[in-house]
Amino acid sequence: MYSPNYLLVIVLAFGLLGCQREPDPPTEMPSPAAPPNILWLVAEDISPRFAAYGDSLAHTPTIDALARRGIVFENAFTTSGVCAPSRSSLITGMSATSIGTQHMRQQPSVIPMPGPPAYNAVPPPYVRAFPELLREAGYWTASYTKLDYQFGAPFTIWDSVSYTPSWRDRPAEEQDRPWFVYNTFEITHEINIWPDSTKERFFEEFGLDTSTLAPDVLQRPPFDTSYAVRPGEVKVPPYLPDTEVGRQHIARLYDNASRMDRQIATIMADLEEDGLADNTIIFFLSDHGDCLPRGKRWVYDSGTHIPLVIYLPERYRRLYADVERDDRMVSGVDLAPTVLELTGVPVPDWMQGRSLLSAEPVRKYVFAGRDRIDNRYDTRRAVRDQQFKYIRNYLPEVAYSQYTTFLHQMPYMRQIVALHEAGKLPPLQAYWQEAPKPVEELYDIVSDPHEIDNLAADPAYAAQLTEYAAVLADWQEANGDYLMTPETEQAEAMWPGLVQPVTEAPWAEVRGDSLFLSSATEGASIAYRRPGERRWRIYTGPVAAASVEGWAARAVRYGYAASPVVRLPQ
Repeated sequence: MYSPNYLLVIVLAFGLLGCQREPDPPTEMPSPAAPPNILWLVAEDISPRFAAYGDSLAHTPTIDALARRGIVFENAFTTSGVCAPSRSSLITGMSATSIGTQHMRQQPSVIPMPGPPAYNAVPPPYVRAFPELLREAGYWTASYTKLDYQFGAPFTIWDSVSYTPSWRDRPAEEQDRPWFVYNTFEITHEINIWPDSTKERFFEEFGLDTSTLAPDVLQRPPFDTSYAVRPGEVKVPPYLPDTEVGRQHIARLYDNASRMDRQIATIMADLEEDGLADNTIIFFLSDHGDCLPRGKRWVYDSGTHIPLVIYLPERYRRLYADVERDDRMVSGVDLAPTVLELTGVPVPDWMQGRSLLSAEPVRKYVFAGRDRIDNRYDTRRAVRDQQFKYIRNYLPEVAYSQYTTFLHQMPYMRQIVALHEAGKLPPLQAYWQEAPKPVEELYDIVSDPHEIDNLAADPAYAAQLTEYAAVLADWQEANGDYLMTPETEQAEAMWPGLVQPVTEAPWAEVRGDSLFLSSATEGASIAYRRPGERRWRIYTGPVAAASVEGWAARAVRYGYAASPVVRLPQ
């Protein structure tokens, strides 16, 4: 049963979110002098397996309460079915395929993966992570330690990085700043649906430094086991074999969602205790879809459809149409501009995403891509609207499911491979182990939500095939797509000789009572700090300064190494 402390957390969380009470009409608009705090709660590797989406197997009272008082987005999709490319899109408002962050991963993997070049992606010079734009506007920002955006970890994005990011980490002199906090919950990560014994053998076999692993990867947090999901209760997708091993994996996924709910409840209680509930906008989402075979790493909905709930306190409800559920098409690139608009920060023209605050359709289509996974190359692109999904396979000779080191350690995946090699899988569960695959795929999502019946060769759907192929091609032309660029060429262009470029140190000039800073590196973000300050301030233009004695400056281009710290005056 629940411990007394956990019961208190749940009570406080429900008090914060108002349980099932209908929201009162807002009485005032937020004052520019009191911009909202923003809290992101980001699950890993999980599809919409929550009560708000009609699936109540996981015991998630905190998330359920958040959804009841928030806006539930029914058609939210990530731009990739795997974490690093997806996160690069979430943080920049740009598709990974258009800014060079499309491969998984471009920095060295946690597991030795010979073959691919090791480098940071270098996005176009105008691209910025939205938390940096928030910092420019005066926000204090904090993140979980998983900074896998593919372009390194520029020091200009975050004020604080830890396993338990919190607004409470703000130093005394920063307490008056609004904040953005990005929490990640690794308990729902793929490795946590493995049995504990399998995880331990995996760590040993690959010699992983377990001291660098997240606490909720090393040990699953406790939860009330009276709510544990029994393997017999779960539904197995038709493209996966219905085995006890598979059912156990899926049941653990639900139980891990329940564990995550307890973690979130603690954060909600802290928010209430600190009196910040009325001025904090909360996002709950996942970085991509389920961590099951033919889910994670794929461009089917099983890999890209995510939960998305946005909770707006009453004073901000007028910023959004008065709805409880939103069935518009939403892409991961739309979250960055949404946060910026909520905080009053101008949305840059270069962002591909569109704010969700408008009552108008955000977009008709969402797009997704898959490129290298670990050290296995494939290239797929997908476009989807409310009825159809079109997929173009640029390397049809490559099997749908290549051997990938991490995935193929999963006990369920090993069982699937063994059953396939023994000829014991029916065609529906065997085809995605084989090659070649078709050049084109077309699915009617409404009648075929599991994307099983490929209509691309059906003459009755020739018009739709042509239409969606053209939509995809137009999007690629308009936004750019690294597509068939060999990664060796991409890496060489970004890191010549595979040596990380270093950002040129900023140059400082004092004119009258103003400090001017510049860097010779195109696209460099520049920051400065005054004597005694710990916080780097983002430079956006001349800074009032009668004297710069003891000041410091530094610059970084995304993907590059940061410049040395320059002491002023020069």
